[in-house]
Amino acid sequence: MSQISRDDVAHLARLARLALTDDELDSFSGQLDAILEHVSRIQAVDVTDVAPTGNPLKEVNVTRPDVVGPCLTQEEALAEAPNAVDGRFAVPQILGESQ
Repeated sequence: MSQISRDDVAHLARLARLALTDDELDSFSGQLDAILEHVSRIQAVDVTDVAPTGNPLKEVNVTRPDVVGPCLTQEEALAEAPNAVDGRFAVPQILGESQ
């Protein structure tokens, strides 16, 4: 039995302001119906003896250590800039903000 009709998809498309063709409505209604079927199968799984978890993986904050390395000087960084003011990159004004 279909859980979502072509009219349901057309209604959702109107709400989302999507212009869908008749072929797309037919295709999406079938695809959405298949998705809902999979969701209902997942919801039917008995999980009464399964403890809730936020993340089943035990790894926490797997990052590399910060290591200071060579970098550009301020002068080198600004050397190829089209415009610099007071040791900073100068960019065009936006949104009417004052400097």
